[in-house]
Amino acid sequence: MLVALVLVAGLLIAVLNPGGGDPDVVDGAPPTVQPPAATSTPGQAPSAAVPTTAPNDVSWELVGPLAVPVSTTGGPRQTGDTTASGFAHTPEGALIAAAQIGMRSSYSLGREYWEPTIERQFIPSTDRDRLLESLETTSDAPADPGSLSQIAGFSYQSYTPDTAVIGLVLRAPSAGTPRYHVLSLTLLWRDDDWRMQAPPGGAWVSVNRVTNDLTGVVEWGAR
Repeated sequence: MLVALVLVAGLLIAVLNPGGGDPDVVDGAPPTVQPPAATSTPGQAPSAAVPTTAPNDVSWELVGPLAVPVSTTGGPRQTGDTTASGFAHTPEGALIAAAQIGMRSSYSLGREYWEPTIERQFIPSTDRDRLLESLETTSDAPADPGSLSQIAGFSYQSYTPDTAVIGLVLRAPSAGTPRYHVLSLTLLWRDDDWRMQAPPGGAWVSVNRVTNDLTGVVEWGAR
């Protein structure tokens, strides 16, 4: 079942808990999200304005067969053999972090990528431990690069200086009607960097929604 998910959904969907169910399919477009108003609280910097267009200072690099964004202002500032870190404390930095960390935690890239990424760049929690356990007990069957999804867009579902929830849109390979996975990724600002919160139960299916339309989403990706 997991191998089928890898071939169909690819990327982050490939790291689903083998015991999880199929994602719910939602016909139509994801709801349009209005950017939150800038707010501040004692001890916090004011929230920056949430972008409504794609960042214009981004280039795309390949990590294995997957394209990831690199921004001169958003980061990452440090890139190792399999990990990337050092993202700006801004909405754009959170977006780049969601894409970089999300893609590098993909099961399809292999254990040398997902294990250090999840261990170092996810917030420690029971859900993170469950995610690691599910990957460690899954077969290492390689995915066909042509079957993997790529980033197609994003939406800011909410943003504060401490917490960003970003809908990262992935296009699944399809010869017919386009099919997209919208992953609601939560990032927290901890230890001077954006770090990802593991999905509930350690299963990506719990934060995944499927659609066939990009209405309300900022289109973004390698060209």
